[in-house]
Amino acid sequence: MAIVAIIMSVNFVACSDDDDDNPIVGVWQNDDEDEHLRLTFNADGSGEEYLFWDNDSESYRHQFTYTYDSATSTLVITYEDGDTTKETVTFNGNTMTLAHNDDKEGVIAITYKKM
Repeated sequence: MAIVAIIMSVNFVACSDDDDDNPIVGVWQNDDEDEHLRLTFNADGSGEEYLFWDNDSESYRHQFTYTYDSATSTLVITYEDGDTTKETVTFNGNTMTLAHNDDKEGVIAITYKKM
């Protein structure tokens, strides 16, 4: 019985470490003058986009689901209205850059800091 308890404990601890290995999980924010875009990525694949301004004039919240493939550095976000974005992700310390190709503007990259 003691051996079974030890094996189950080791398996439980190993499973909980998987979330810690996903570098995208957490809260990330981009600050552009008085406009702020905050992305929250939860370990369960859900998230929230929160756009707000310093003068409290407006704010928007959008729920989404996401998949992140660390092997290809690809992030796919699907918003609650069905819109989908595909981003290339790079990490540098506590910063994350999301880049995608826009047909009109070329490559658009936004850098976020982990909060």
